[in-house]
Amino acid sequence: MRCLLCRAASERVAVHREREVYLCGVCDLAFLHPRHHVTDADARAEYLLHDNTMGCEGYVRMFEEKIATIEEHCKGISSVIDVGCGPGPVLVELLRRRGYDVVGYDPMFFPDADLGRSYDCVVSTEVFEHFTDPAAELVKVDRLVRQGGYLAAMTLLHVEGADFSKWWYLNMPSHVVFYSAKTFEWIAAEYGYTLVHSDDTRFVILRK
Repeated sequence: MRCLLCRAASERVAVHREREVYLCGVCDLAFLHPRHHVTDADARAEYLLHDNTMGCEGYVRMFEEKIATIEEHCKGISSVIDVGCGPGPVLVELLRRRGYDVVGYDPMFFPDADLGRSYDCVVSTEVFEHFTDPAAELVKVDRLVRQGGYLAAMTLLHVEGADFSKWWYLNMPSHVVFYSAKTFEWIAAEYGYTLVHSDDTRFVILRK
């Protein structure tokens, strides 16, 4: 099986709820076999079950923490695009309140954003794990980051020796690709970025 990101040969390492999990020996991407990908309709229905609104205090607090990290490590930014903002673009609203020029984009819920320009910072929270074709999606994301700009991605990182057969992050049907710190190092080298910040758990910031 070829890796969905770097196209290197990958090995099947686990079965999670009858779904095959592969791991790339080059970029360290873990991923489900494409036969296990859900339909767009099923993914949309899944997203709508989440209480991702301004009324959810924990959700808002999580974004406040991420904004603080972005402001610490991404100096001089003014324009931001939230890629995969979902049906309730909370992060967009929070950033606008701080004076940023913000655009929310989501292919299912907000498909009309201006993708023909570049931004100082591209933020994507809990989205990368949904990419059925991460190689193609990363090309699209990269085009949105201006030279000298930042890519801030939030997705749960897998660690060496992870037991994917029991990993809870695979419980959501639309979670199909999984990154490690090593994967983001590969992405940085491949696309011309440097690593600015990583909490080694779920939040990474790269500078182009």
